[in-house]
Amino acid sequence: MSGGIGSADMDMDMDMDMDMGTGNAIVVNSGPAHPIGVSPALHKVRDVNNIMEDWFHGNKWPPADVVKFWRNASPTQFPRAYWSSYHYSFTVLAEFVSQVDSSTGKPLWNSAALLAMLDALLPKIRVDIDKELAQLVELIEYRGGVMSEALSQRENLWAYFSGILMSDSWSAPYTRDLVEIAGRVGQFQSLYFKRHFNRPRPSQYSPALLPSIHVPGHAAFPSGHATEAYLIALCLEQVMPAAASTPPPPASVGSPPVPPPDSSPLKQMAQRIARNREVLGVHFPSDSLAGKTLADESFKILMNCPTIKGPNGLIALAKAEWWP
Repeated sequence: MSGGIGSADMDMDMDMDMDMGTGNAIVVNSGPAHPIGVSPALHKVRDVNNIMEDWFHGNKWPPADVVKFWRNASPTQFPRAYWSSYHYSFTVLAEFVSQVDSSTGKPLWNSAALLAMLDALLPKIRVDIDKELAQLVELIEYRGGVMSEALSQRENLWAYFSGILMSDSWSAPYTRDLVEIAGRVGQFQSLYFKRHFNRPRPSQYSPALLPSIHVPGHAAFPSGHATEAYLIALCLEQVMPAAASTPPPPASVGSPPVPPPDSSPLKQMAQRIARNREVLGVHFPSDSLAGKTLADESFKILMNCPTIKGPNGLIALAKAEWWP
């Protein structure tokens, strides 16, 4: 799928996850079709003069015999549970861009402060760029070890995060919605600022990198995968149990080193996703850092959206899907 509205329609027997990087659909479980009626091109009937003729008249599809025995229903709305997470996520973008600074009345999502924050992270001189390129060259030897993982993260971040404490679209549908919304906001934000900064990809500087995958068709800074992954992690920290959402305890004397105290397992996963994009040769480390910063700021805005906050918001609904 290429992202057109309506192109991700789903049967009731089909679970479809979305690639947050490309918008492509990934069919998880496809059930049978639901045929009913007859093909007008194959069905013949006799007219009043006993002559065989096609039943297909006036370019209209003939109704099945069962229609006259069935009653119409009286729905009042489209069922919330039948909304695909992919389509539902788009509806929250309007809330996200509507959030404004209470003192200035200006939008928060592309504020001058956020723009300046990202601009400060963008290397401006060639010596700094060359330092980053040298780091990426050193990472080439790790590609074989991370390739399978990096490719799975390329296709579907939800499948990667859902492995933490075991979950899927059926066991945690509201959590799935929250993840999709975080991913959609992350896409929107990162692409907007990518266009603004329009930073070249690392391989445009260094042919020696020879990226392991096709270079994405958009600019490098900030990293979209980093933005999406960190934003998903921040949202999941609000709903998943402490084992996934709480930073590790301080290291004791003689114990193995532990991640930074502000890094939960979810954030470590996000960091891993971002780092793998650097190993593949499609992002600079500063792209990943900018993605994390953009996610942190976008998260603050997202948490004020009506669909997300409050006793009936997605955070509360998703949290109820998990054990204490």
